[in-house]
Order: sequence, then C-alpha cells, then structure tokens
Amino acid sequence: MKVVSFANAKGGSGKTTSAALLCSGLCARGYRVSLLDCDPLYPLYDWAVAALPRNATALRVQDANRLATAIKAASPQVDYLIVDLSGASSVMNALSFALSDLVLVPMQGSMMDARGALHTIELITSVAENRRSPVNTSLVLTRVSPMVVTNAVRYATQIVEERSVPFLPIPVLERSAFRDMFSHMTNLVDKDHAAVSNLAKARRDIDRLTDAVASCIDTAAGAALPGRCKH
Repeated sequence: MKVVSFANAKGGSGKTTSAALLCSGLCARGYRVSLLDCDPLYPLYDWAVAALPRNATALRVQDANRLATAIKAASPQVDYLIVDLSGASSVMNALSFALSDLVLVPMQGSMMDARGALHTIELITSVAENRRSPVNTSLVLTRVSPMVVTNAVRYATQIVEERSVPFLPIPVLERSAFRDMFSHMTNLVDKDHAAVSNLAKARRDIDRLTDAVASCIDTAAGAALPGRCKH
C-alpha cells in the first residue's frame, strides 16, 4: 500500500481538490483506494461517499490514534491510501508524514499559501530528522491559470523553492470542472456530465496528475538516496 498525504497549514490551498482528483485518477485505473479525511468539516468524505465507485472507501478521522489505526487497517485491503490533513493538528500531521510514501504540499501562488507551505515543510523536516530518513515531499501549485503565470505566483514559488523542495511537474489548473465536481458531488472520470464544463481537459489534467504522483513515488523508491522525489 502506498500512502499519499496532502498538507498545508493554511486552509484553502487546494488540498481537498487535489486529493479528490488523485483519487479519481487512481480509481479510474482500477486501483483500490481509501480516503482519510482529517478536516473537521469532512468535505472530502462527503464528496467520496456521493461520487466514488466501489473500489474506493472513505473514513472520517478525528485524532492521531484513529489515524494510526485506520492506516494499519487499510494496509492489506487497498493499493493507495490518501490522507487529507487539517492544518490544525501538528501531531496528526507528523504521524501521517512519518507513514507516508509521498507528502504533497498544495499551494496557490500567494504569500499566505507560501507561508503555510513553509510551516508544513518545517514540520516535515522535523519528522525526517527524528526518524533519521528523508520524507518524500513535493509541492503542488494549485488554482493556476492555464494561460497566465502572475508575478505573485513567481514570487511565492521562488520563496518556497529556497527550501530545496521540488514542485510536482503538473500543477492543478484553475478549471470550472473542478468546482463543478464538488457542486454536483460527482466523479469527473467515470461518466459523461452535461453540467460540467471543459470535461475533456479536466480528465486530461487528472490523468497527468496521477501519472506524476505515481512517478514521484516510484522515483523515490528506486533512488540512491530514498525519500526525495526528483524532477
């Protein structure tokens, strides 16, 4: 089982959307997937219950003990475990980081998101030092215009890149289809949706994101210095 955690200390960074897109892509390829939603409002869980196929399950998680139990229980039953973490619990986040094959830190191109990402990277670094092995980590740029890269995006990414944490090569673009996914509580890849805009482009983006995550995990597993995704 591969564990992928999504974390950023700042809310609204695109964690839940990114986790939902990855889950959709993995399910479409026939993988057994389980989602653990650690957000107190449980938006990912609610979407998953309504939208995901039978090869996916979802669970609401309130604390670190339940998180550890859920990860252990899922191990023999699923291929991928996706954890959508809350910025409120450093203990739960640290545990998830220690157990993850990949930690993805989504961020929009803003200083507030960059600060949240830096805080998360500091906690990941502390976990890596305590367990004496790196934690495979990548940043994910979210809600990016497919046409324009602003100066704010450039500045925010430059600050985070100074920590030597790579960006996943595929950003999560700003697409109306991804908003529609939650508005209509639907999975974008399993059937046609007349009410969803730009569905073909959204599916292409989901496929590319899924490829990038799988490649990042495989690269880290086979690297001479395991635990750091290389791009």
